[in-house]
Amino acid sequence: MKVKYLFLFVSFLFTTIGIGQQQTLFTNILLHPYLYNPAYAGANKSFEVNLDYRNQWVGFDGAPKSYAASAYSSLKKYENMAVGGMITFDKSGLIGRTSFYGSYSYHLKLGKKMNIGFGLSLGGVQYNIKIYDAKPYPDDKDDNFLRSDILNAVAFDSNAGLYLYSKNFYFGLSNQQMANGKIHWDNTIGKLTPLYYANTGYTFYTDKKKEWGIQPSALIRLSPPHPYQLEYSLRLIYKDMIWVGGTYRTNASMCGMFGVMINKQLKIGYSYDYALTNLNSYSNGSHEFILCYTKPVKKKKTIAEKVQDADEEELNKIDNSIKTNLKNKKNEEKK
Repeated sequence: MKVKYLFLFVSFLFTTIGIGQQQTLFTNILLHPYLYNPAYAGANKSFEVNLDYRNQWVGFDGAPKSYAASAYSSLKKYENMAVGGMITFDKSGLIGRTSFYGSYSYHLKLGKKMNIGFGLSLGGVQYNIKIYDAKPYPDDKDDNFLRSDILNAVAFDSNAGLYLYSKNFYFGLSNQQMANGKIHWDNTIGKLTPLYYANTGYTFYTDKKKEWGIQPSALIRLSPPHPYQLEYSLRLIYKDMIWVGGTYRTNASMCGMFGVMINKQLKIGYSYDYALTNLNSYSNGSHEFILCYTKPVKKKKTIAEKVQDADEEELNKIDNSIKTNLKNKKNEEKK
């Protein structure tokens, strides 16, 4: 029976400690802020789709692999509101974690340049342990517990955040897993640990045409009573089409990143993490890819706006007709 207790102990640890264990760690957060903050949806008044894949600690047996997909959009009729959804999946050894959320955000203007958004997402988290893939000790081969297939547990979850932003600046705060949902594993109960994120960044342009930009940014992760973790990033951007940069994650890793905008709607990014801990002796780093699709959402015009547009179009036609007649009259007088 010691195998059973070992599984329950590992499960309990998985659901009660560690920022990296409880929530997906991504490096390309600059391209996908919605991962950590539901208030970001609607900031660009667009429809956006993001696909992420992360292969962590390549070469390490049972190392984490993560997938994420999100879609969110401003509403045509109410452009200061946005709705969205996200699903993530993580696999680490025998343990799998799937999370799913639906979100709502509301944005307000704070003057001519500054805006602020508030967001809330509700969903759930499912854990499963594939017991049939376990490699037991010889003495435990006949344990009845090992004849099980998969252990499952589901917990309710919710996230909230705010996002302050202008054209070149942003500052975000978010609380993930704030519902502190309970996870029931047979006779053991774990909890989703609340996580806190704060990030900020600013884009400086080095020329009047704003072709070259430098974007320093910072992110802090906190999960009391565990120590906080800081990330410092710097990107060099050319015409918002190509960028290169790097990230330093305190006491964890150094990361390099690269990206390109294929067209006005599609961009791709890649990052590589080099571990600064003993893990570097057992792995070949971490690879991450992201694909982003963006399409502006056109505001749905009211009847009054449609009438105004029709009137303006009619006036333009009349104005053009008058100009054409005057031009023809002058040409005739010259003859």
